Amino acid sequence: MGGVNSLIIKDLAFRFAGKSQLLKNVSLSLHKGQMTVLLGEIGSGKSILLQILQKFNHYESGEILINDTMPFADFPADEWRKIIGVVQQDVKIFNGTLLDNIILGSMLEEGEKAIAFCELMGFQKFFESLPQSYFTIVGEEGINLSGGQKQLVALARALYRQPQLLLLDEATSAMDSKTESFVLNLLQNLKSSTGILMVTHRNAIAQQADKVYRLENGITHKVKNLQSTLVELS
Repeated sequence: MGGVNSLIIKDLAFRFAGKSQLLKNVSLSLHKGQMTVLLGEIGSGKSILLQILQKFNHYESGEILINDTMPFADFPADEWRKIIGVVQQDVKIFNGTLLDNIILGSMLEEGEKAIAFCELMGFQKFFESLPQSYFTIVGEEGINLSGGQKQLVALARALYRQPQLLLLDEATSAMDSKTESFVLNLLQNLKSSTGILMVTHRNAIAQQADKVYRLENGITHKVKNLQSTLVELS
């Protein structure tokens, strides 16, 4: 298969064993060249949908198609996870240098390449301000980093693998407005080569999206009047 140009979700339903349906009818489409945003209140099932798209949970009914024709279920999970990038709401940081946390591999082999990548993407203005720049020890669970800095590290880590699909779960929730603006501009520049799905409550992100969906009572609705939707969610 070539690149992932689209991901189409049709009438998706999901439930935890012994529970009522959490997702009842989820339909949305992701395309390379577009940034898609999914809005919804806490507990609406947005994060579960991202878990399904990482092949960590199996859906009950409906279908997901890659490039319009290939069944999502036919794509091996280990291969799929190699071509997607994910920034979870709960960022995982381990005790080592900032660079270690981006590469997740041999610093000797990839250190210079990773630093050059971060400079190309514009991360250096944030990372070089740390006490030892890329070699700053971040501490267990990233204790030496702010919440926003941890999210930046997670985003750099995901993008370093040049994913064909990027899944972001409240990925700017701990950032200040200046840092969030940087991330949004970066994503706008990257969307021509990477499909993007963002789960968020942040108005600034939804306003920059190419498509916006709202998940409510287990059902998705494509948002046509964004401003009224954001007022309801605020």
